[in-house]
Amino acid sequence: MSDSRTGSSRLGGVKTLKVGGFLDEFEKGDLKSRIDLVSLFREFGVHPKKKGRSYMAQCPWHDDSTPSLSIDREKGLYNCFGCGESGDIFDLVMKQKGVSFKEALSFLKDYAGNKSIPPQKKEVPKEKKEPQNAIKVSAPTTSTQESFSNDVTLQGVMGYYQRALRENISAVEYLKGRGIIDYSVLNHFSIGYCAGDISGAISHEQRDALTELGILTDKGGEAFKECVVIPLYDENGVVTGLYGRKIAGKSRLKHLYLKGPHRGILNRKAFSVYKEELLLTESLIDSLSLFQLGMENVSSLYGTNGLTDEMITALRNSRVKLVTLALDNDEPGRSASEKHKATLLGEGFCVRTIFPPNEKDWNDFLKSGGKREEIRNLLSSSPVDFPESEPVGFLVVRDNSKYIVTTPQVTYRILGAKDSFSTSLKVNIRAERAGQRYIDNVDLFSARSRNSYAGALSRMFDLESARVGADLIRLLDHLEAEKARAEVYDELGVTSLTDEERALGLEFLTDKNLFERLIEDTEALGYVGEELNKLLIYIAASSRKLSGPISVMVVSQSASGKSYLIDTIKKLIPDEDVVSLTSLSDQALNYLPAGGLENKFLVMGEAVHSEVVEHQVREMLSAGELSRLVTVKDEKTGKMISRTVRTKAVVSAVMSSTRLDINHENLSRFFVVNTDESPDQTRRIHQAQRQKYSLARYRQKEEQVPRIIVTHQAAQRLLSQKIIVNPFAEVLTFPDNLMRSRRDHERFVDLIACVCHLRQFQKEEKQMDGLFYIECDLDDYKVAYRIMCGILPMTFSNVPHTAVALYEQVRTLASRKAKSESLKTEEVRLTQREIREESSIGQRTVKKYLKLLVDYEYLHVSGLKVRGSRNSYSLVKDEDLHLVDLSSLPAPEEVKAKLENLQSGASG
Repeated sequence: MSDSRTGSSRLGGVKTLKVGGFLDEFEKGDLKSRIDLVSLFREFGVHPKKKGRSYMAQCPWHDDSTPSLSIDREKGLYNCFGCGESGDIFDLVMKQKGVSFKEALSFLKDYAGNKSIPPQKKEVPKEKKEPQNAIKVSAPTTSTQESFSNDVTLQGVMGYYQRALRENISAVEYLKGRGIIDYSVLNHFSIGYCAGDISGAISHEQRDALTELGILTDKGGEAFKECVVIPLYDENGVVTGLYGRKIAGKSRLKHLYLKGPHRGILNRKAFSVYKEELLLTESLIDSLSLFQLGMENVSSLYGTNGLTDEMITALRNSRVKLVTLALDNDEPGRSASEKHKATLLGEGFCVRTIFPPNEKDWNDFLKSGGKREEIRNLLSSSPVDFPESEPVGFLVVRDNSKYIVTTPQVTYRILGAKDSFSTSLKVNIRAERAGQRYIDNVDLFSARSRNSYAGALSRMFDLESARVGADLIRLLDHLEAEKARAEVYDELGVTSLTDEERALGLEFLTDKNLFERLIEDTEALGYVGEELNKLLIYIAASSRKLSGPISVMVVSQSASGKSYLIDTIKKLIPDEDVVSLTSLSDQALNYLPAGGLENKFLVMGEAVHSEVVEHQVREMLSAGELSRLVTVKDEKTGKMISRTVRTKAVVSAVMSSTRLDINHENLSRFFVVNTDESPDQTRRIHQAQRQKYSLARYRQKEEQVPRIIVTHQAAQRLLSQKIIVNPFAEVLTFPDNLMRSRRDHERFVDLIACVCHLRQFQKEEKQMDGLFYIECDLDDYKVAYRIMCGILPMTFSNVPHTAVALYEQVRTLASRKAKSESLKTEEVRLTQREIREESSIGQRTVKKYLKLLVDYEYLHVSGLKVRGSRNSYSLVKDEDLHLVDLSSLPAPEEVKAKLENLQSGASG
């Protein structure tokens, strides 16, 4: 996004020069629009010649044998490629005459007066005298009434009000008092002022026309008298509404609009220019305030209840991806934010909400010295809510070359949709409802074509036009997503499933013992033990197809098998859905191809961990996207500007680490697990390794392993995104003694849904009010409960299982020595060697976990030597290591009983 205060904006705003008084800026903009830069150069003896779209001349400021001075007549800018001199008409005069800006302004006013008015316009025939009170047509002057035109429309009225603002000190001071001190803001929004004198400059016919428009009241007064006035536009750039703000503090009504329903939108052009994100404020003054701070992608509601159908249609037709609600930081503003967020999510938009920090509204934020960087930080740290992949009741089914779209109101049959399209997609749509049919051709990429179809269908079927338009946009989004997937598959050489592969995948997905088979299959692939970890990582990898996948972090020491664990699950996921990284630069994720991070299983080894990369991963998991600020060259001005680039990134991430001091920001986004470092697991691994060169293992690798991989990859390709409903969520409880459980509880609920997603082929698809969904059941809960009980202690405390096991061995050893030496258990001192021999764990591991237990204050460490040892350790207290109370996590039997009681109570 470009900062309009420092350069050319994407909305076409002008660069502001911080010179002269506030009112001089108005004259400056007027003069730039009236004076031809090429002619002005000729005035100073420089003779530009036409070359393509611009003019070239020999630069007057350096020895220029080959013309290197480029002049853009349309933009009123020049630039020398030789010496670097650049500027506009004011810079030219100041350089050539050696004067100040004030003197250059005076010179150009005289020059404009002599040069810009064609002589024939001075010769007005005497026989065509106009009435004394008629609106006159004349060249621009400093007289407001003479500057008015015969254009008796809202556009013409705003032109009159704009010129009136230049002459009204009170209006200018009011705007300055609100912090609006930048001329480019006033120029961009075409802000004016109603002095209340228009009635003295119009004819009787014009009075009637202005009364009809609502500019004049029935009594002849001006509706917006003593108001700063801001125009509001329709989709064609025509002024269809006005907003007035009384500048007098004593006024009872401060906010005024034209009579009738609200029409028009502020900063309409931003909807199509800033499709990646648009900010909506509560008031127009707040929008002006954010624009003043450089946030050009801003528009305004009509107050807390002012999200109009016109705005939603504009967002939809412009295909805005993300809507940020930036309302007031008070109770009405927060309530309205929740209400409008629900509306926009239902319309298929991504939504986030922000509020001005430490202030009531954004105008107060501007006046208190707020900075653009604060807003950008607020945006980057605020979560984004995503709509369901397919809106409620919106179902698309493909039948060969035909698509059938079912909604609660209408069924559409689409013919002629091409597999390959870019900027045009003409289709034939047959709409059916209650025996009625409407058939027409539509170009889904054309807003005009969509609106025409929606209007005709709404009249025939008695529907809201906006609802039909939303259906067409959703259909287009579905077809584009389908095309994108097909292109990625083609690029990766992915083929469709054979009948055998489909049968294998379905047989696995419908197996009641699906998870037991998964454990067996992973052991056949060579990884023994670690049942809970394998289940969790496989479920997480499968969740990549959901809008909110889950992620896992494996934390254990080197050589513990964490990489082998992850690689085993990775083999079971289709190659096209896996992004596996062993090393990457800090910005590599930002430059993956389109779709490269959408619904992917992202595997990252410890070698790639850096603060920058981990921050990007957290952004993906929280916001579902990657964003970065880049510097690019503006195509129109050639100057460097900043722009925010966003990349959709919906991933299930699995990361491994040997670090025990995990970043707390990572802990709150991942399920954290350890590998089994116990001697029993080591013995199981040794037993499996001894089979490496056996005939049975060779046969297994040749016959069983390939079939297992084909089966799982086919099953994964068959999984599709479903709407998931949990009917027993209300009877669940969760440990609540730690604040971090707020996020852990949500991940537990997500885990149940992810198990349900993996078991979707064992579910009956249900429907209610046009909504198709599957339900979680107790079998799903049993799997999630089993996993959660195994990993929750580590997730809550960050104490690995091996450290807990070591602590218990220290307790056992201390208790034994206490009895033999007649001491209390807490008085016994143990050396590292004694602990190592008791636990049969390596020296480095013992040392690391002893330090962790000391840091968490479960053990004391003393520098007092015991039998020559450097340090000795003792128990702080001889008690169990209660990391988390799992009693508040209900067992499946408890959930079943609660659910039965709830259902019996409802039936009774």
